[in-house]
Amino acid sequence: MVLSLPVFTLKGGDEFNWDRVILEWIRILPFLLIFIINNSLLAPKLFFKQKLIGYSISILTIVILFSVFNNLPQILHDFLFQGPGPERIPMHPEGPMSPDSMGAFPEPPPFGRHSQLRGNKPFSYLIFENMIISFLVVGFNNAIKLGISRQKEELQREEKEKIHLETELSFLRTQISPHFFMNTLNNIHALIEIDQVQAQKSVIELSKLMRYLLNESQQGTATIRAEFEFLNSYIDLMRIRYSDKVKIDVNFEIPDDHQKIPSLLFISLVENAFKYGISYSKESYISIHAKQDQEQLSFEIKNSVSPKSKIEKGTGVGLVNLRKQLDILFDGEQSFDIIESENEYQVKLIIPLKND
Repeated sequence: MVLSLPVFTLKGGDEFNWDRVILEWIRILPFLLIFIINNSLLAPKLFFKQKLIGYSISILTIVILFSVFNNLPQILHDFLFQGPGPERIPMHPEGPMSPDSMGAFPEPPPFGRHSQLRGNKPFSYLIFENMIISFLVVGFNNAIKLGISRQKEELQREEKEKIHLETELSFLRTQISPHFFMNTLNNIHALIEIDQVQAQKSVIELSKLMRYLLNESQQGTATIRAEFEFLNSYIDLMRIRYSDKVKIDVNFEIPDDHQKIPSLLFISLVENAFKYGISYSKESYISIHAKQDQEQLSFEIKNSVSPKSKIEKGTGVGLVNLRKQLDILFDGEQSFDIIESENEYQVKLIIPLKND
């Protein structure tokens, strides 16, 4: 862009003056060299390694030297193009003007074209002017390099944080699976003594759950349909164990079940409802309701409070892991509310849906 500026700014008239363009390019050359030296050597070796004294001395020395000898390109230009060139004889309506008609040719300006470029500016002023431009070049160069460096550091920090969160999330999922299987196997073990046929059916349902855990859920995401089929399989497994005294109501309103969500988000809530909401001595209930719209998915579960839940309250790790997962996955965009009374325990979870 800098090299193209003289081409456009000096364009005018019928003839294009390449001499002036080349002169401007030669005048830019010292500043280009300062830029290259600073960008390739001084900035990475001294400035970004906090060797500020050495960097300041080096850049000041280079700027002064280039500013003092910045007239050398002008001398080189005169040498290449053989001086400012002959003066054109002004034209007269009746023909070329002779020296007699003009009185005399005008005296050429002293020191040729360079005096025209410098005007009446003293040499010290030109040095100061060159130093200002040089420091601006160095300043802009360092500012751009600092911006790029900080952007790279930010990207690296975000990448490390992402890897850390993925590792932590994977660890939380590995905690959910053993916890889930431990509870399920305990249920099947209790069912064997009651009804061996139903226990065999439970093993088949458990195998379906294991297939889901080993396949789709390990990818970190699953379709809403697959996730809720997983929940239905678990609920069916629990239905086998309990009598008609336990009322289980399930209602899923999912119009678009092909959308993807993080896997294994709701199983902890369902587990806790069966673990702490079921009473063998009196009637109990579990109500599970899910509703989806374009922007969010809400999951609400209510259960009766059994006497043992008051004794064993707070001993599980399911809700603790779930809260950590939600914070990692949604960064505060989720809503997670727990309403607890003497006879009922209610949890409502709302997560945002991404429309890919």
